[in-house]
Amino acid sequence: MLRILIEDSEGKSKLAPINPDAGDITIGRKEGNFIRLKERNVSRNHARIYQTPDGLFIEPVAARYGLKLNSSKIEGPTPLALGDEIRIGDYRLYIQDENKPNLKKEEDLNSVQDIPPEQQPRFVVISSNFAGREYHVMKTKVTIGRNTSSEICIEHQSVSGQHAEVRRNGRGDFEIRDLNSSNGTKVNGIPINEPWRLSSGDAVTLGHVTMRFCGPNDFWSLNFGINDEPKGGNKGIIALIGIAIIVVLALGFIYIGSILKPQQPQQPVQTANEDNDSKDKFNNYINDCQNAISKGDFDSAKTHCDLARDISPNDPKYLAVAEQLRKEKDSKDALVEVLESISNGDCRDAIDSLENIQKGTAAYITMLEKDYKTKALECLEKKLRDNALAAVERGEISEAERIRDEIKSQRENSPYLSPVDDAIRKAKSAARGGGGGGSRKSASANDAAPAPAPAAPAPAAIDVNELCSNAVRAKIGKDNCKAYELYKKAKKAGITDATCKRNADTHIAAFAAQCNK
Repeated sequence: MLRILIEDSEGKSKLAPINPDAGDITIGRKEGNFIRLKERNVSRNHARIYQTPDGLFIEPVAARYGLKLNSSKIEGPTPLALGDEIRIGDYRLYIQDENKPNLKKEEDLNSVQDIPPEQQPRFVVISSNFAGREYHVMKTKVTIGRNTSSEICIEHQSVSGQHAEVRRNGRGDFEIRDLNSSNGTKVNGIPINEPWRLSSGDAVTLGHVTMRFCGPNDFWSLNFGINDEPKGGNKGIIALIGIAIIVVLALGFIYIGSILKPQQPQQPVQTANEDNDSKDKFNNYINDCQNAISKGDFDSAKTHCDLARDISPNDPKYLAVAEQLRKEKDSKDALVEVLESISNGDCRDAIDSLENIQKGTAAYITMLEKDYKTKALECLEKKLRDNALAAVERGEISEAERIRDEIKSQRENSPYLSPVDDAIRKAKSAARGGGGGGSRKSASANDAAPAPAPAAPAPAAIDVNELCSNAVRAKIGKDNCKAYELYKKAKKAGITDATCKRNADTHIAAFAAQCNK
């Protein structure tokens, strides 16, 4: 049977089976997903995996933060195969066959293991004054840095103390990630900001030191900057001699030409101007990025930040504004999810999304100004209140008390506690009165019937939710016609709560004939 190996950013893993008969495998941050990933850069309903006669497929559902398969972003249904890597936020998911004989055990993935010599990859330095030096990756996770505590210690001033980390992932591939080094990490000239899967032959640059990554079966070694030839050693020597002669002749021609050609004075001012132009462009891009962030135009901000990164990827100004952009965008996305969740009645999701709005951002200020935290709590408490009243109506008093306690855990002074407490108390009183003698039973029955509420001054605005709550209490007290009238008033005022509307429609239809006599 196939299964999914799920790894988080710390290397911890868990397994989930793929059962074709169980339906779709939903993935997201929302409760109820088959695979729930709780990090903030995962959407509530991020993706789904499903089985067809043509095989296994994955597609994004509402992947606000993107969905990658084998490092490529996907926009629609895409077939899956054994060994495929799915990237969702900080998580990596791998499609595996549990019957594969050499499949790693879950407990092995969470600990650092020794790698047998025949399976060890290595790095060969191809730059600096110690070109040719080799470093073997002897464990499933190693650090590279200038500190002697690093498994791979590179004593070069451009290399940070803890510069990068290399580890073997769930598929057996090796990945490298930068550890917030001062001079950054590049693979084949590209700065990396997230784990990068290494392939044999990749050029890995740490600071000013460049190394070639060699897989376990790659026998490449440095020999004056060119590959060793397994055969034809004389041909290699002849080729080197020929290259040397060509270089000498070329240098000779260049030298003669430099003598005959009038010498031009050096112009250091031009180099300075070029540097100044580059700095000016960089600063302009940074300013444009910041202005776009302040306007909430994150697409434009990213474009300008990327241009600044291309000029100076490790400049503190760029790093600061890039982090600001990430926080602002993530917080804005979280605020949108809060509003969508409240609108859809997904109250718990709204409260979860509130935690992803970071302090100091524009979205955080909006959240405080609009008091969305209270609105999300009210959304949940209203739903819990209705569930508790419905439980009382069904005679499930213990369930109603449990829900009441949950409301209290949200807010001790919640205004939605009182109607639940009243309903529970009346239901218990009615139950006690039903077990006595005749006269007592009659008296208790009269006591259990709700006394007509004293007339109150008409409120300035009709509280529809209160009408719905009173209607439920009237139903509990068996006063169906009173509930009928309350539901009619609530419908006339405009019911927005789905549960109340459903109950109102059902009750009005059931008791219209009886209560209109």
